[in-house]
This record gives sequence, structure tokens and C-alpha cells, in this order.
Amino acid sequence: MKRLMAVAAAVLATLALATAGLLTGCSTAKSDGSGAKATSTVRLTTHPTQAFQAGWNPFAAQLNAGVSFFYEPLMRVNAQNPSPQPWLADSWKFSDGGKTLTFRLHPGVKWSDGKPLTAKDVKFSLEVPLEHPELNLAGAPYISVDAPDANTVVVHYPKVGYSDLGSFKNRNIYPQHIWAARNLKTDQNLKPVGSGPVTLDSFSPQQITLKIRKDYWNGLFPAVKKVAIVAAQESSTRSLLLKDKLDWSTMSWQGAEKNYVALDPGHHKYQVYPLLGSEGVLFNMKKGPTTDVHVRQALTKAVDVTKVLKVMGTGQPAVNPSGLNNRVGAAWLPADLAGKTLEQDAADARAELVAGGWSVRGGKLSKDGKSYPLTLNVYQPYANWVDMGTALKDQWKSVLNLDVTVNNMPEATFTQKEPVGDFSMETAFTPPSADGSIFGALNAFSSDYYTPLGKSAASNFGRFNDPDYSAQVVKMATVDPADTARLKKLAGPALRILAQQAPFIPIGGSASFVDINSSHFTGWPTPETATYTPYTSAGPDTTLTLQRLRSAS
Repeated sequence: MKRLMAVAAAVLATLALATAGLLTGCSTAKSDGSGAKATSTVRLTTHPTQAFQAGWNPFAAQLNAGVSFFYEPLMRVNAQNPSPQPWLADSWKFSDGGKTLTFRLHPGVKWSDGKPLTAKDVKFSLEVPLEHPELNLAGAPYISVDAPDANTVVVHYPKVGYSDLGSFKNRNIYPQHIWAARNLKTDQNLKPVGSGPVTLDSFSPQQITLKIRKDYWNGLFPAVKKVAIVAAQESSTRSLLLKDKLDWSTMSWQGAEKNYVALDPGHHKYQVYPLLGSEGVLFNMKKGPTTDVHVRQALTKAVDVTKVLKVMGTGQPAVNPSGLNNRVGAAWLPADLAGKTLEQDAADARAELVAGGWSVRGGKLSKDGKSYPLTLNVYQPYANWVDMGTALKDQWKSVLNLDVTVNNMPEATFTQKEPVGDFSMETAFTPPSADGSIFGALNAFSSDYYTPLGKSAASNFGRFNDPDYSAQVVKMATVDPADTARLKKLAGPALRILAQQAPFIPIGGSASFVDINSSHFTGWPTPETATYTPYTSAGPDTTLTLQRLRSAS
């Protein structure tokens, strides 16, 4: 989903890739006997759009399609089993009590213009947010970067930096010899030079064509020679997939099993790749009746998650009351929460209101002679979230007799109100998947991100501010990511607090949605077996997907 991609993403692994012996030629017809010519070009969409703009400046606030194909990070994250994995860096190690992080780069990496990628390029790239903090980058809690030799990079932190490790999956590396003399803010970068697997072949407002590099450092592409990124809105994307004119997209598709998969089960695939966090309803903890835990629990217990997810129709699973996906987050859940999902309990929902001294009059909450209407702001660009809002409104009416006003808002209005806390309830990522780590997910609700109402917040838009919760997160920040046993011990109490205090209602699991037409290519992964996510703009994971494809002919 688009907002999720802005928050966040993908989690890091070095895998043995295709060898020269796997390289095969293409035949003249598809294996389905249709007689259509075989192709070595994968056609895909990266995001809904009517037209592309030329230019691939990676420092721009609004990135153009294709940027993630040109530039790569030091590591990736396997979102299906969150753990950092090597990419441009072969290894990394903390020292000095977590204040120093040393990377050893993969040898022999070359930029697409043939020049070697060295530690100087990494140092330059990591120093950009230090020297230009106004640029739209991933942020930088470190204070300096050294490059003692061509293959070593040392990052220095003012305090323990363990919790920053996962962020390096979002920090791409750029060629110093290209960018050092350019204006990072204004240069269009019409001929991008990167370490990624492609070079620019051609551009038009309707299609960007990329050519696979023969000298790519991380292996061959047996079946794919070019990648065509197609400009299309979601409705036209569906049409192109159905007509065998598109191979791959990443959008949630309501009713996909009936309206897509069932029409050609052999070739049409709709896949849901779970992420660590969830999607649902975020409560405002600092104004109105939702400041009362009894109100929050009443609204939560009134929800039949299974029915809501059925209405949403995107194949997302129910998640843990703590907000973690039960599959991806299983390693972090304490025994008393493991495997659980929210269950509707109408009697308990009504009892919660009574316990808090609330009643319902005229469809509104009432207490001490005052009436409190409830509203739910919905991010309108997500059709499944619009349906979520409708289903929740019906259930709150049925169970609690509450008339909740649902405001379906365009992106501009929603994102204007969200950071300043101008809402009672809103659809949201709860918690966001962040960098794929358990710390990244839980830290989003820590006091570090608490901002008074009316002032813009970077996260924790609901203004959750529990001292016991924040204390656990602070302790987690001091733990080496490799010490998973210690992290789980600290995460347990924090997850229990989220379930008990109910700062949000976790409805369904956050996910990467993948739409595939395998008429031209086979070798696509499945959510059950994947060690990478076949998202069309996920950098290393996109590369791994393309490398494993084979011609269907």
C-alpha cells in the first residue's frame, strides 16, 4: 500500500543467485499454446499514476518510478522472518558498547558506468542527511562516518545505536563521483548511474524501460533482459493483467479471488505477504471520550474482526490484540498473547461503558450530563479502508447503539489532520511495520514521538504516552539486535500494555499485496515459502524476484 511504503519496509539477506549455466534462450511460443511470442521483458507497475515525469533524483521528496532499481542499500530485510541480511555490505558489527558500527563492503561492486563502488561512496551517501537534514531522507541518529579503507565504513553514534541497524535498509548508496558536484535538491538526474541491476533504456510519460546489466555484481538474470514500468491507474492495471499485457503489480485487489484468480487459476495469482504490524483504528488519547480506556475497550470488544475483514475483501488475516501479525511476530509474542486475535464480546463491550460511567443517548456517548459524538476519519484512497469504516460503523451501531460519523477524506485533508491530532478516531497502521524490527514497531508509540496536540508529530499520532511502556522501549534500544532472547523478554510487557490500554484496534495484518500474471514468466515465489517479497519497488527484493524468473515458453 502507498502509505505503508512511505513509512516504511523490507529487511535484508544475501542469497546465492543464478549462475551462467542457468542462462537459457527463449522459444517462440508461450507454454499455454496460445501462439503468442515469448518475451524477455517483464512489464510491471510500481504505483498508480497517469503519467511519468523524466528524472530520477533520489533526494527528491517525491521519487519517480524506477529509482529503487538504480540505487541499493547496504542491507535488506526479509519481511517474512524479520532479520537483517547482507546486500552491498557483507557484514557489520557493533563495538564500543553499541556506539560504533562497522560495515565491510562486498568486494567488486561497480557502478553502472564501470567505476568501482568504494567506502568513499558510502561515506558520502551516509553524510548527506548530516550535511543536508532538510532533504527527504531516512534520518540519521549517527554523528559521523569514516572510511578507513576502500572496503570498510565506520559509523559513530553519540549514544547506543543498536536500534538504528534496520534503518540501513532504507539508506541507499550513491556514487560520489556523480553527485559531489551536483545540486542535490534540483538536479533531475536524467541519466542515472547506480549499483542496481539496470540502466535506463528509454523514457516516455507512459512507459519507462530499463535494461538489465550484464555486469551486475550480484548475479545473472536468466530470463529477463528488460523491465518496462507502465503508467496505469488501478482500474487500468487490473485490465492489463486480465488481458495478459502486464506481468506484475503490487496493489490490494478487493474480490481478487473471484474477479481475477478464478478466471485463469493457472496464471492469475493474487498474493498477500504479511508484515510485522497491522492496520486498523487509531484512537486519540488526548481529547474526547477516547481518552478513557473503558471507551476504547468498549469500541474494541464490539468489533467482529472476521466480518470486517470479509467486507474489506483483500485477503488480510486477523492479527494479535497487541497489533503484531501472529505469523511474522510470533517470535516476539509472550505466551499469554501468542496466537490470539480479537474476538467480539458484545456483553463485555457494554459492560466497559458502564464501568467507565458512560451511557448511550441518541446514538452518542453521554457522561455527567454531557454528550460526546464520535467520528472516524478514513483515508479515502484505500478502498478497503473505506469498507472497513462502513463495517465498523454498522457494528458499533448494532452492539453499542452508537451512531459514529464516518468521514472519508482525500489524502490531502487526512494527512493534514493526522500529524496534529485533529481526529477522534482514524484508520491507520497500528503499529506501522517501520523497518521490520520489533523495536521499530514498538518505538512508534514511545514517548520519544509524543507531541502535544496541535503540534505536528512524526509518529504516535494518537498521542499514546504510557511511562511503563516507554520504559520498556528505552531498554530495548540498548540491546544488541542479535540478542533476540533479551529483546523478546523486554517486548513482552510492552505488547501486553498495548493490548490492555487499547490505543488502537488492530483489524487486519499489514501486508504487501502482489498481483501476478504468469503467462510469460514462471518462478514467482509464494507467501508460504518466500525469503523475499516480490514487491515491484522494493530494491533488493525486486532484484531477487527478477533473477529467479524463468520463461514460461
